[in-house]
Amino acid sequence: MKAKSGRKSTKESPAPLLQKWQRNNLFEAIQAAGLEPRDFNLADSGTEVQIKHKWSESIFIIGGGPGHYVGHYVVGDSPSWPYDAYSWQTSTTRVSTWLQGVKRDLETPDLWAELRREVHLLGVGSNEATENTLFTQDEQKQIAEGLRGLAKQVSDASSLSEVQKQILNEKIDYLVDCSRRLGRKDWLNTFIGVILGYLLSTALPPDVAHGIFSTCLRAIGLLYPELPLLD
Repeated sequence: MKAKSGRKSTKESPAPLLQKWQRNNLFEAIQAAGLEPRDFNLADSGTEVQIKHKWSESIFIIGGGPGHYVGHYVVGDSPSWPYDAYSWQTSTTRVSTWLQGVKRDLETPDLWAELRREVHLLGVGSNEATENTLFTQDEQKQIAEGLRGLAKQVSDASSLSEVQKQILNEKIDYLVDCSRRLGRKDWLNTFIGVILGYLLSTALPPDVAHGIFSTCLRAIGLLYPELPLLD
């Protein structure tokens, strides 16, 4: 009986699609765009190369081969776009353009995400508040003057329509009325719901919405010193 061989057959890995100098070109393109190569992963399966930004959905895929490279790319949460290139130089130009888009995406704040974060922190802070006492008359007056004054400031400084201004003033009047009968914890939760609901229903640009929310917070900040967000 023949002894079984201890050697296992191995399947050779496919040759990389890109040569070392081409991979170096991609490394240098990332640096030239003002980005950090360590923030990207490069994977070469032999038939496809993926350049993936680690902290976002941005990705650039190179397929095909010398003479005709094909693939697609994504910047942030934008749709996927196909491309083709008939030389490596044209391919690297495409990569550089993609990297510029990635940099812009990373440097552009997500204002709606920031607004949601602020709303979440306010909600957490209101739940942790130990007192739900009624506002004093002086505090009620402070709320009325602060919100109405800042609502006028927001209306004058932003591009709200007349209808949007009217609705905002109605929301402010409602909050002023609630301050006379709700405890401070209940009123803060009402404030969050009313203002956020207004911003979402009017479909304002995120920078305008964030500005209005921040302005309204400043109007009540002194009444809620326990909330770090309003310090």
